[in-house]
Amino acid sequence: MPMSPGDAEWRQIYEFAKDIARQGGKVALEYYGRTDPSVKYDMSLVTEADLAVQAFLEKRIKERYPYHRFMGEEQSSYDVSNAEFLWVVDPVDGTAAFSSGFPVWGVAISVFHDGELKLGVFYMPVTDELYAGMGSKAELNGKPIEARVDDQLDNESVLLTYSRFHHDFRSDFPGKIRSMGSSVAHIAYVARGAAWGSLLGRVHLWDVAPGLAILKAAGGDIRDLDGNPFDPAEYFDGRPVDRVFLAAAKGQHSQLVSHLHSLDE
Repeated sequence: MPMSPGDAEWRQIYEFAKDIARQGGKVALEYYGRTDPSVKYDMSLVTEADLAVQAFLEKRIKERYPYHRFMGEEQSSYDVSNAEFLWVVDPVDGTAAFSSGFPVWGVAISVFHDGELKLGVFYMPVTDELYAGMGSKAELNGKPIEARVDDQLDNESVLLTYSRFHHDFRSDFPGKIRSMGSSVAHIAYVARGAAWGSLLGRVHLWDVAPGLAILKAAGGDIRDLDGNPFDPAEYFDGRPVDRVFLAAAKGQHSQLVSHLHSLDE
């Protein structure tokens, strides 16, 4: 059994994850703009690109780290119990945007060790943006980023949401509410300070974990609307996340939640 990696080894894993995310993005671009979406059992879109990128990433990871486990969105079953090292991948986060020719999509990768989230990477090929985070360092194309810590919301503040937000909530948020179509991109925008927060609904582990690692490194966190932190270990079985979560800078969650009102109330 391999020993737990030290700092230098984690740095190698981190750089490797960034490298294969970029390469996976190149694979996806070969399909961009000319895909023929089909319908999966859960009515979400899947394309040849999803399958091709996932196969590419899994091959590269297993060649480099044959004893590491792999979990990808396009798998049919998820048995990662007792996995010391686990790579959780969304080959194309934002498939609907990808299929429609919109640029907000990307390749999302996260790595866990003994159940603990260690790093996350998200590459957006159309805009050539590589977000990455490990420990206390978050970056965009190699430059440091951090979540915003403004004290007061105003009409220019941005809150990102999932597409069916209006079916679940009404809001008196004073700024702009937008949905770009990619959960990890939304979290990355919070991590770089472009948005105050992002509501995450109808997601899975692979839609959250890569962005969570980046956001934590940038000074933020993901919590449910009662303030409980997102626990990735609850969703290692691949089941859908069972409640709405909010990605935001630390200390900002309660202020944002105060502007949200459930339609079930």
